[in-house]
Amino acid sequence: MNFELLIPLLITSLTTILGWYILHKLTKNRERENNKKELRIKYLIEAWTQLEFASNRTLNGQQFIDHVEKPIASIQLFGTPKQIELAQQVAANMAKERQSNLDLILNDLRNDLRLELNLEKAKSEVKYIRFKN
Repeated sequence: MNFELLIPLLITSLTTILGWYILHKLTKNRERENNKKELRIKYLIEAWTQLEFASNRTLNGQQFIDHVEKPIASIQLFGTPKQIELAQQVAANMAKERQSNLDLILNDLRNDLRLELNLEKAKSEVKYIRFKN
């Protein structure tokens, strides 16, 4: 057996296998992080949309549940610590006074989502347009 040829061949093979394994692990971790990020963004966009719809409106029954309760729960699950705190303040105000200002949480969500999506930071506060029947 020719050991002069076998040793470099084994070293090359082991290096290739090790490189493949490391690349596989890095790719798997990157995919997991991307999936988490996409899921978080999806839920927070939905939460922002629902809260924006509910802002400066009178809601009742199922509308209240769909447009306020669910987004607050999603924010407490997927939001940043600051967003979780703001969501809890909204929940406490709703429980106590049956109303709450959503501007702070909407602006924070918008800024965070724009950052996550690599969009330029918005320089103004959220403005609403509401038509009356």
